[in-house]
Amino acid sequence: MAAARRSSTTHDGDEESGAVAASAAASSQRSIISDIARASIDMMPRPMMGMADTVSGMSYQNPNQSTRAGEAGPSALDVVREGTVHGGGAFGDVSWHSLATIDDVCSHMGITKDGLTTSEAENRLQIHGANKLTPPKKESFLHKLFRHMNSILIYILIVAAVLSLYFAISKGQEGKANESIDSWAEFALIVLVIIINVVIGLVQEGSAEKSAEALKSMLSAKATALRDGERVSLEAELLVPGDVIYLKSGDRVPADCRLFDVRKIQIQEAMLTGESNDVKKNTDAVDVNTGLADRKCIAYSATTVTTGEAAGVVIATGDNAEIGRINKLVSTVEETRTNLLVQMDYIGLWISIFVGVVAVATFLLGFFGPYSTVWSGLGKTVWQEAFKNAIAVAVAIIPEGLPAVVTIALALGVSSMAKQNAIIRKLPCVETLGSLTVINSDKTGTLTKNEMTVVKIQTAANLFRVTGVGYEPKGDFFVMSNSSSSSTGPSSEPAAADEKPVSEQQHRFIKEMLTVGALCNNSNLVKKTVTAGRKERWEAAGMPTEVAILTAARKAGIESLKDLNEERPKLGIIPFESEHKFMATVHNDGGSGRVMMMKGAADRMIDLCKTQVVGDDMATVGALDRDFWQNAVSRMASQGLRVLALCTAPIPAKDDVTDLEPSYVTKNKGKLTFTMVGLVAILDPPRDECIDAIKEASTAGITVKMITGDHAQTALSIGRTLGIADDEHDQVYTGPQLDMMTEEELNEVVLKCNVFARASPENKIQIVQALQVNREIASMTGDGVNDAPALKAANIGVAMGINGTDVTKEVAQMVLADDNFATIISAVREGRRVWDNLRKILVFNLPVNLAQGLTVFFSMAIEDLGAVPLTAIQVLYVNMITSVTMGLMLAAEPPEPMVMNKPPRIPNKRLLGKLVMWRCLFVSTIMIVGIIGVFVWNKSWPESYDLQQRRGEAFSALIFMEVGYSFNCRFLKSTSISPRILFGNMWAWVSVAVVTGLQILVLYCPGLNTRVFNVKGMDGYQWIRVLLMMLAVFLIVEFLKAYVDPILFVHFKRTLKKSGKAIRRGLSARKKNDKKPKKDSSGQDPSGDSQC
Repeated sequence: MAAARRSSTTHDGDEESGAVAASAAASSQRSIISDIARASIDMMPRPMMGMADTVSGMSYQNPNQSTRAGEAGPSALDVVREGTVHGGGAFGDVSWHSLATIDDVCSHMGITKDGLTTSEAENRLQIHGANKLTPPKKESFLHKLFRHMNSILIYILIVAAVLSLYFAISKGQEGKANESIDSWAEFALIVLVIIINVVIGLVQEGSAEKSAEALKSMLSAKATALRDGERVSLEAELLVPGDVIYLKSGDRVPADCRLFDVRKIQIQEAMLTGESNDVKKNTDAVDVNTGLADRKCIAYSATTVTTGEAAGVVIATGDNAEIGRINKLVSTVEETRTNLLVQMDYIGLWISIFVGVVAVATFLLGFFGPYSTVWSGLGKTVWQEAFKNAIAVAVAIIPEGLPAVVTIALALGVSSMAKQNAIIRKLPCVETLGSLTVINSDKTGTLTKNEMTVVKIQTAANLFRVTGVGYEPKGDFFVMSNSSSSSTGPSSEPAAADEKPVSEQQHRFIKEMLTVGALCNNSNLVKKTVTAGRKERWEAAGMPTEVAILTAARKAGIESLKDLNEERPKLGIIPFESEHKFMATVHNDGGSGRVMMMKGAADRMIDLCKTQVVGDDMATVGALDRDFWQNAVSRMASQGLRVLALCTAPIPAKDDVTDLEPSYVTKNKGKLTFTMVGLVAILDPPRDECIDAIKEASTAGITVKMITGDHAQTALSIGRTLGIADDEHDQVYTGPQLDMMTEEELNEVVLKCNVFARASPENKIQIVQALQVNREIASMTGDGVNDAPALKAANIGVAMGINGTDVTKEVAQMVLADDNFATIISAVREGRRVWDNLRKILVFNLPVNLAQGLTVFFSMAIEDLGAVPLTAIQVLYVNMITSVTMGLMLAAEPPEPMVMNKPPRIPNKRLLGKLVMWRCLFVSTIMIVGIIGVFVWNKSWPESYDLQQRRGEAFSALIFMEVGYSFNCRFLKSTSISPRILFGNMWAWVSVAVVTGLQILVLYCPGLNTRVFNVKGMDGYQWIRVLLMMLAVFLIVEFLKAYVDPILFVHFKRTLKKSGKAIRRGLSARKKNDKKPKKDSSGQDPSGDSQC
């Protein structure tokens, strides 16, 4: 059952601060203390003592075992629910945010407002531990090594290596040097295969880990606390519950605390709650079930104070803080297991079963078949020879090079993604990206810039659209028509057809209007140089809304804010407070007079104003049209925009403005003439590139859902701008609404709704797991600590590399180095390419290995052959050199056309499907016939060749048929007989050249040919036969793709579908007939009732 939770959603969207903000406020919100960077994702935290949301009692178990690892256990929500619904720990079941007064908090803590003594603090430190999160348990080298070797195919290779070693030693002891050398060569090659597979995986993952580590930024933290009645500065790790601490602008909150003595404090909590606006804190208690984002009396560890001051009582530290509760969610969420790993195990299982059956059959055939007599006549031990040939067949069928090629294919995908700023931390995740059906994304900082931006300006004469996104002062102004006034988002695109650029006079007026906002401002816009001078970046120093106005002012042509303030310095100031909802400053008016500049909540400003600027001239003033302004405010607010009004008023010469109070405005309302200049509409804007990326995702059959801690109307507005919300999905659900739902209701809602607001970390996990229950392959994208549990629960967790917190980077499978949502779509494209190429590799490798093994098997059943066409060393050479070389060509194959215009593949789609099985059967048959046929043919025509010449031709026939077939596999279903086979993949021809060169070396190099490979060079007739066989295989498979496959996989499928429908109709009709009363031959009901 879902636990009910009421929502207390008080939106302080109209609040602004006039206090001086710290210069590092914007950047500090995106990094967390070094303890958080080392947050545990493996170890279970102690029971939480601090605050927590009332969480849902839902428990999910994903039935899709191919995408979830491990056995089903208690859900993360259940684990967190134990003892954390209302807090707990040493102070009992306490909801700190609901206690009426700070005295009640102190009473529960056993302290006074004078804080702790040093000795008491030391005692509490022993009880509660240091104020830091448990560091993550790093994976050991041996564990990594085992993980890379934990494959059925690798296990089979290890067994084959051991047996080869046994034969090498035994043959050496028997004095059979030649056979011993062959066995040693086999052993060395197999061990080399195993080493290559493991090393490639370890090296690639190590490189990804280093890239992820390079993105971290760790900062130490200090705290100011009251100890022994005095303020002292100490390490944040030493804080304990009950400490009284002090917070000021620019500080990072060192622990969860209940606030008191609040003085205009605002805190940026986006990294924890997803709320994009700074949260104005107060001391008022809230309902026990109030959501995390609405607990205004609590300051949370790792969040950032942007302005103001406050004191607080520490209520939770380390793992017991809110961030520790999220850490517990992370540590209890099961990691996903990718479909590729499952499919490779599946393929390995079937190969091992098949190899076992064929090996046993080969042993029995050798022991009882025609070769037993031959071996006996040569003085050989029959069972040993039969066993050796059984091992040879097994080694021939096992695709030793397949794991290496698969690993290299994934590594190439990882390398390609890294060039596109997507860092993959684990190789198998590359394939999962190609199967994504849903991308769940956080809003703040992911889909949006997390940089407040002025997007509209409303004057009495016009509505203007402002282009440009974020704090970079680049953009233009356009006059909007009525038909385009419903647009909310900013854009860097040129004007639409129903818009036009502003005139010179209009631009001048916009500049004068924004001058009001720039002067009535206590923040700053700072240009910083990052990455050793290679890139410049604009950052906010102060309130985001004030910085948004400063950015718009720069766009309008105010080049130097410093010069503007020096020209017209502040003569007086009224700081912003929620009680009066405005900020005011007094400046010289450019002459002998003075003027008050004001900005604040639009409704408050409309009440104060008597006049308004008319037209596009600040000097032209008329009576205030109250209805016009109220309607404009309502329209923009309904679009999720934050609306501020800019006003001016002349100040009488006799008035003293050096120490202004808000009462100066409110009491002199009748005397002062306030003029409405205009409205500015502010939004945390969507990234321009995200709009195109979401369109491409839609074309590819991928649904994008937005999950945010922001308010519902704001989330829906952004969703509409981005194209996530449309006519079919024009609704939004909040976290408290999700908590009220049953599991079945939630499973339905996640498919219908694309926008979720006021979502807690538990809600994000609920949504991800509900999608997985619906057999969706879901990713979760985020940057805040609150996103970490959902990132780990998702099939693919995606963290932001620049603005993302270290906790999210620790749990994510992919890190975006450029924080660009569009990079995810590029990664999906690459993931689809990798999956297609893996299928091509499989379709190529399996028939070749099957042909090798069955050639040895069938040749043992044909007494007239006199010998086996292929030796064990030849088979290993093909597996390790030829197959790997041509496989790498397929791994490097570019994506086929329209790869992003088709829907995602079916979840859990098998690599070893009908197409692969059919190609294995057909192509291996052609190759077996070709190898044995040429081995028999060259026994007598055009002349009688010796055994090494015959084996040389059979060996070459296998390799060059393999080369021809590899070109068939470059395009699985479409024809390879086209000009594009000559272009697009330079490695195709490099691979052919390498294989051909090596084969010539093997055939003609003295010692290497006769001694190692047991072959001799071929003459002209043999080369012609081999090349004709290569061409024949290529043309036969192309004929198969063009004419046979459509019949088997399209027409046959349709026939089965029609037959199935007919059968269902027949069964349905039969059921209906069975329900009707039966009649006898006279038309009477057997029951005796008469029929009308």
